[in-house]
This record gives sequence, structure tokens and C-alpha cells, in this order.
Amino acid sequence: MKKRMLLHASLALTLLLALAVGCSTTQPERSKRAVSDLQQLTQLLKDGDAQLSALNTELRAVSKAKPDDLRDAYADFDKELQRTQQLAGEVNDLSDDLKNNAEKYFETWKKQASKLSNGELKDMSLERQKTLRQEFDRVMGSMDRLAAAYKSYSTDVKDLQLFLGNDMTRAGSEMAKPQIARVLAGGDPLQAALRGAQTEVQSMATILKPK
Repeated sequence: MKKRMLLHASLALTLLLALAVGCSTTQPERSKRAVSDLQQLTQLLKDGDAQLSALNTELRAVSKAKPDDLRDAYADFDKELQRTQQLAGEVNDLSDDLKNNAEKYFETWKKQASKLSNGELKDMSLERQKTLRQEFDRVMGSMDRLAAAYKSYSTDVKDLQLFLGNDMTRAGSEMAKPQIARVLAGGDPLQAALRGAQTEVQSMATILKPK
């Protein structure tokens, strides 16, 4: 029984190496690419966490700035927001690549399994596909939760950016304080989603990394 469990674990790792990067490369290449992409995504999520903190710092500075300092405070906030949006785009692109390659892999795997004449092997193959699909979906689920949290936060912070940019006065910044507080509060679930996704992605990268 123990030997069979070890065999199943080995099969799981082998197939996970492939699902992250498609099926057009050799196993060593898949392993290297999978680990590289997952590590890159982990680093982007770490950077995003730090960047969100930096953006919130500049947003608080806007709410406290004296009239003569408002333009400089807004410029710093605007700069950090652009960097945040850039990182969000990079995270989204890499996450989409991983998801699309996995979809192609599972589709190919299903077609190949259907060609097996040995019923026992076919059942094992389909069962492994189901198990590993659930594992990968768990990781991608954390990325979906992150995307939803960012969408909500992004809408509020962009509205704030537009409002402040059109009314760079003490009266304008005073009027914006409730919205600033809302954006800062909205950063908490976003930061939680960032850290949750980071944990999930890092865990898979660690599993796949050669020991």
C-alpha cells in the first residue's frame, strides 16, 4: 500500500510539471519552466503586496498634506498608482498564461486517455486527471479571488485619482476624505487576497522544485 501511495505521489508531481506549461516540451523543460513561472508569479505577488502598502502610504499623505504640498503629494500618489496598475497587469498576464496552458494540457490528456485500450489504466488516468485538476483549480481559485478583490479596489482608487486630479485644492482633498478612507479600508481584503495567493503559488513552486 505504501509503495502504491508513493507511486501515485510520483505520478502527481510528474503530471503537475506538465500542466503548468503545456505538453510541447520534454519533462525536464516542463519542470524548469513550471518552477520558473510559479516563482516569478510568487515574486510579483510579493511585489504587489509591498506596492499596495506604498500606495496606501502616499494616499494617507494626500489626506494630511498642507495646501501648498497637495500637488506634490498627489504626484507621488499618482506615480505609485501607476506602478500598482503595472504590477497588476503583469500578475494577470502570467496567471492567464498558466491557466490557458493548463486547460490545453488537460484537454490533450483527456483525449489521450480515451485512446487507452486497458480499462484499468484508463480509469486510473481519468482519476488522476480529476485529482490534479482539483489541485490546480485550488491554486487558480486563489488567483480568481485576488482578481475580484483588485477589481473592486481598482474602481474606487481610480475614481479617487480622477476626482483629486480635477480638484487639487484643500476643499477638494477635504471632500475626498471619506473616499480616501474607503479606499484604504478596501486595501485590507486586497492585501489578504494577495498574501493568500502568494502562499498557494509558493506552495506549488516548492513542490515542483527539484530537491
